[in-house]
Amino acid sequence: MRKASEQDYFPYSSKLVCYIKLTKDKEIRQIQNYVQEKCDIYFRVKNEGSKLYAVWPGQYSSDLFEIDDIELYGKEYVKELK
Repeated sequence: MRKASEQDYFPYSSKLVCYIKLTKDKEIRQIQNYVQEKCDIYFRVKNEGSKLYAVWPGQYSSDLFEIDDIELYGKEYVKELK
């Protein structure tokens, strides 16, 4: 697994990226591709201590990334952070 912050570029707002949230209780949930839900996830991850992962599809394979800098993710979806 790779870390999103280690990439020169990560397509946080791409509709091709699939986000997955893992709660402290080990509940796994796929995040729907709606801006409001992605914004809500920013606050949930930040406040609840959940983990956020993303699958970024490539030409020949898809890679799993840990969204390890939630502030970078949030800047794509939360107006107050821009």
